[in-house]
Amino acid sequence: MAIVQRKNGAFGIYNEAGYQVEASFTAGSTGLNPKELLESSLGLCTTIVIQRMLERDGIELDENDPFSVEVKTVKAADRPSRFEECIVQVSLPDHLPEDYKNKLIKSAEKACTIGNTLKQGLKITQSGDCPLPS
Repeated sequence: MAIVQRKNGAFGIYNEAGYQVEASFTAGSTGLNPKELLESSLGLCTTIVIQRMLERDGIELDENDPFSVEVKTVKAADRPSRFEECIVQVSLPDHLPEDYKNKLIKSAEKACTIGNTLKQGLKITQSGDCPLPS
């Protein structure tokens, strides 16, 4: 569960453990805006899947090994307002074989729950009775 709430004049994003990150209404400023949160959800899900596969295969990356997932969304030109594409760029260490890196990326694309949800769509139910954290 995630809760967006205004406290002390600023919006924050909370979960069951409490405050997690500052919310932002604009991109590239302090805090994360909705677009950045969407991108980071897909990026983190992809990262988790790849990391688990590396662990399963007994591959331990060095702290300095490059490993990143960058996600860029492309907004649709027509209505309704929405993103029509997510471009995911995975960077893995050069010392991993190319065929293994490609296998990791393809497997992550198939196993990432956030990616599968975005591809398939989901039902959104909205209500005016949202309990707020104390």
